[in-house]
Amino acid sequence: MKKIIICFMATSILLVGRVVGQDTINLFPIEHYDQNIDNWISPASPNYDKPLASADYQEQRLADFYRHYYSDANDDLSPWSKDYVNKELTQANSRGIINYESQLTTSFYLHDGKQNKTPYALNYRPYTYQQFQNIANNMDFDDHMTFTYASGNRAIAIDNLDLRALPTAEPLFYNHNIAGEGYPFDNLQTAAVFTGMPLYVVKESKDKIWSLVVSSDAIGWVKTAGIIRVNEPFIKKWLNAANHGLVAMTKEQAITNNKNVNYGVAYNGSTLPLIAETDDAYQVLIPIRGNNGYASTKEVILSKNNSVKMPLQLTPHNMIAIIKNQIGKPYGWGSQLFNYDCSAETKALFTPFGFYLPRNSQDQAEAGNKVAILDKLSSQEREAYLLKNGHGFMTLVQIPGHILLYLGNYPNPSSQNHEMVPLSYQNIWGMRTAANDSRSVIGGAVILPLLSAYPENSSLLSFFNSEHRSKFRLIYLDNESDNKSD
Repeated sequence: MKKIIICFMATSILLVGRVVGQDTINLFPIEHYDQNIDNWISPASPNYDKPLASADYQEQRLADFYRHYYSDANDDLSPWSKDYVNKELTQANSRGIINYESQLTTSFYLHDGKQNKTPYALNYRPYTYQQFQNIANNMDFDDHMTFTYASGNRAIAIDNLDLRALPTAEPLFYNHNIAGEGYPFDNLQTAAVFTGMPLYVVKESKDKIWSLVVSSDAIGWVKTAGIIRVNEPFIKKWLNAANHGLVAMTKEQAITNNKNVNYGVAYNGSTLPLIAETDDAYQVLIPIRGNNGYASTKEVILSKNNSVKMPLQLTPHNMIAIIKNQIGKPYGWGSQLFNYDCSAETKALFTPFGFYLPRNSQDQAEAGNKVAILDKLSSQEREAYLLKNGHGFMTLVQIPGHILLYLGNYPNPSSQNHEMVPLSYQNIWGMRTAANDSRSVIGGAVILPLLSAYPENSSLLSFFNSEHRSKFRLIYLDNESDNKSD
């Protein structure tokens, strides 16, 4: 079974708080690094509109995307697919979910009383045994319960939702005096579920407020009011529309009908089935609560200024256009407040081009056609390898707990010699020190050169650092025959 809590940036992030005599948080001067991407990558550059992948390869990736989000075939990878759901539910034993959820509540409680590991609620009061017991009781698991796929449990999100590790909206923080803990790192926040995402309902909580669901990316609890069961007529209509085409958001926008009635928000990287299009808009379907207790559909309008038909041609120009929409957006742990963390950012960025990427950085590190494992190289060798072998816009770089996109090699703005350095696009909370006693906060989506040392603070770890970063891996998302080097 997939772990319900997804680890995004456990070693690369920080908190608000203090240790004795020392701040554990400070602000990284991101203003020292130009955030106008056009000043790094000129629109006049010869490869600006050159495809980074063939049309055939993008269609292959799009077919894989459909398998995860727009299929009910038994052997596909959607929450509407029998084999996928059974695998997630059982993982070789029918009590997998019950055991995991029980262990989860216990593991949080067992930290109680241990120095610096007491779990805190929103009001900074420590969680009590009774609170965890109340959560466990509300999950309403029975020792005799077994879970296997049933078609009547298929559902769909009719709103944008938080996917929670336990059935509670209350956050769970650890001691803010530890670098990397405290706000905003709610240990119960897993991911976001967007309007139109397929789901499978495992069970409801005792109070009916929460439902434990299988999504395409993770398992967790969502508000029951934000989902609705689907039947065969709905699935047929939904998938037929999806087979006509998919629309991906490239920027957050309102969902409206032709009378300008608002039906919610569509977030960057989310997708909906296409019905028709005009010169300036797409007509798409959204799911709504029907009168018969099942999902129904509503035709709505999306502006072409903020959305594209999939797959968008994969070029530097088109990718930069999406990046421009995101630069400066706040960091969101586990997609908190529907902002993005490192892996949510890369996932959303590649969606318009037809690429399915998993939701967490560890799984994304296994999603490439080729992976270069550079763990045993020195810091200097890691940097040299990326400079020589990175594929601009098509290589993800993974370090423990974090993932970023390599854009290419560009002159170092912090050096008199202006030697070439790797340039990245990433959504990052902050940079850690070698002592791991503080973080230098960036807190959002940024353009950042990957330097061997940052002149603003020599104690910050380079992304290449081999002494303190056990992993350094390059994930190539392009096809072997389409490889393009900067």
